[in-house]
Parts: sequence; structure tokens; C-alpha cells
Amino acid sequence: MRTIRRGVLLGLLSATAAGAGPTDSEVYSSHLMVDQEVTVSARITGVIEKINVDRGTVVKRGQSLAQLELQEFEQGVREAKEEMELRRVELERAKALSAGNIMSKAELDEKRARHAVASAAWEKARAIRDYAFIRAPFPGVVTEKYARVGQKVIDNQNVPLFKITAFEPLLARVYLPEQRLMSVRRGDRVEVVPDKFPKARTTGVVQYISPTVDAASGTFQVIVHVQRGAGQSVLRPGIAVKVLFNNAGRS
Repeated sequence: MRTIRRGVLLGLLSATAAGAGPTDSEVYSSHLMVDQEVTVSARITGVIEKINVDRGTVVKRGQSLAQLELQEFEQGVREAKEEMELRRVELERAKALSAGNIMSKAELDEKRARHAVASAAWEKARAIRDYAFIRAPFPGVVTEKYARVGQKVIDNQNVPLFKITAFEPLLARVYLPEQRLMSVRRGDRVEVVPDKFPKARTTGVVQYISPTVDAASGTFQVIVHVQRGAGQSVLRPGIAVKVLFNNAGRS
């Protein structure tokens, strides 16, 4: 694995004044990434009736991305509710009869069980209806839209409809040589410089250090949480960066 001395990098980027900064830093190449990026599929079978977002739409957790045709699911909820109400009436009647010793406890227990089953069926029907709204699993941005109005989706086929990418946390993964094991700690601050946009340089904090060393390469993984300010929109997943670790000689 190749490392670059900080003075060389900063000279190439012209990012700081001459002579600024320590000379014992090491620089590692990386690409920015995020922990959360998922493809969203439908949880039930149906036909897409409405699409509420497009590529680039910023979404909140639980926001509806698309909606399946609701008629069948609404009918299921109504039927389940009617059945539950019928069982509730039967149970109330059974309670009154049991209080007058006209109905046995076993018959009353049976009415209770039937009402409980009907209530559970109503709750399930409502949950299925809610699945007709395809929702964002976390806050982020729609980076791909595959869904089309009129498209039939089947629950067990996992057909991709949208891709959602989180904004935060923004991370960089680097692999340090094993001799750095005792000189890097969680919480250490580093510098992060985009290869093509050096003016958008920022800082980061060491978030994770692998407990193992890869025997083949003699390196261990370090993940840095990259800070992104309001004016640093260029810092986004996928761009190439250099991560500068200070105090390279610390032991």
C-alpha cells in the first residue's frame, strides 16, 4: 500500500501556505462513503398507482415514495372490521348470558377467542393496507428511481423500485500499515482533502479501528467520520479524497 508524505501532497494541491503544517504526517487515498444505501422494494403484491418522488428528492424516514392501488386493500380492511364488530357483539351477548348462568364458561371463552382472532385479522388487514405505501426506510436522497406507474410488483421477487442513500454519516475507509497500530486511536482528528476539490478540505474523526490485521497485506482498517459543513456540498459519497494522519511517528 502506497502512502504519500503530507508536504508532497500539499505542494501538489497548493492548499496551504509554504512551510505550514507538520512534516511527520502520512496520507492515504480513499473514497467517501455512507453506511446506509438501500434498494427499496414492495412488501406486498400490487400495481403501482402513484409515484411521489423523483431522482434527487430529499426524503424523511417513513415518507411515501409510491403507492399501490388501494381498492383491494381497503376492501380487506372493511371486511375484517365488520367481522370483528360481529364477534364483539357476540362476545358482549355471551358475557351477559354467562353472568346469568345461562351460558357456560367454556362457551364464553370460545366467544372471547373468536373476537381475539377477528381483532388480529383486522390489525393485519390494516398493516397490509399500509404496505401499499412504499416508504423511505431512513432520511436521505433518492439516487435511483426504477418504479413506473402501472407496474405490477410481486412481494417475493424483490423488484427494485428506488435506491435511497443517506446523507450522514459521511465516512472514509483507509488501510494503515500494522506499525501504526499503537499510534492511531479512536477520536483522533485527521484532515480530509478531496482530490479534485482541494478548497473543500475538511476534518474528520477516527470512528473505528479494526481489531485485526490482514495477514496478507499487513494492514488494518480504519474508518473516519468526515465532517461536512453547509458550504461543502461537493463532499458526497464516491469522491476520491486523501486522508492525512498527523503525528505519524507517535508510539
